[in-house]
Amino acid sequence: MLLEVENIDKSYKKSFGIMKKEKLQVLKDVSLCLYEGECLGIIGESGSGKSTLGRLMIGVEKADAGSIRIDGTEINKTTDKSIKEKVSVVFQDYSSSVNPRFKIIDILWEPIKVFEGLSQKDSLNKIIGLLEKVGLSKEYLYRYPHQLSGGQLQRVCIARAIATNPKFILLDEAISSLDVSIQVQILDLLIQLKKEMGISYVFITHDLAAVTYICDRVIFLKEGKVIEKVDCMHQLSNVKDPYSKALLHAAKAMNIREENYVYWQIS
Repeated sequence: MLLEVENIDKSYKKSFGIMKKEKLQVLKDVSLCLYEGECLGIIGESGSGKSTLGRLMIGVEKADAGSIRIDGTEINKTTDKSIKEKVSVVFQDYSSSVNPRFKIIDILWEPIKVFEGLSQKDSLNKIIGLLEKVGLSKEYLYRYPHQLSGGQLQRVCIARAIATNPKFILLDEAISSLDVSIQVQILDLLIQLKKEMGISYVFITHDLAAVTYICDRVIFLKEGKVIEKVDCMHQLSNVKDPYSKALLHAAKAMNIREENYVYWQIS
């Protein structure tokens, strides 16, 4: 098993005045797992705790209780940097995810510095190869982020994420800021990279239609709790919790290829 999350709790201190402080519990006894080569969807409305869960998974924050293991190693109890290097992330806001003063070549050079012994020529070839993997040519090397469209810049962020050959990538609302037509292109790219590189994904979103397009399994999160799990996407229409059913009713089907489309009907 690639990623194991067991009985995670997370709270934040919340002030109600000068003297009074209380804790706001964001995650409550959350457990999940991610297998190699799969895409796990985590879906929930704003405030459900899904982005907090994502930050815990990549080690940016620590849980109050429970454990998170990557390849069997507890991420917050190890000094082995290679464990966290197995994880990459692509965020929703692609514009703030990159340094606007950096050219694309500099943005992609940052993560490949971990590969010791690469000559300048080999580094350049690797950067060009990363761009080509995400459907961009070497003509983009010396452009600045503001000279790219939103879809192109998110492709650069994906190229940066795969640069270190991670075991899995956390995709936190990674397509929600893009136009629908561009969303489908990015999802197709992610599916292609998953097949070519054997990468696993944790796909955090509020968009059920996108989940049906790319995910192998899905977890419904509400108010910090896992309320339902679907281990086969063809069984999505059989969800039992009223919250899950409400999300299904609210979802609009994407116009996508038949082999990637999940049909559902709710009576």
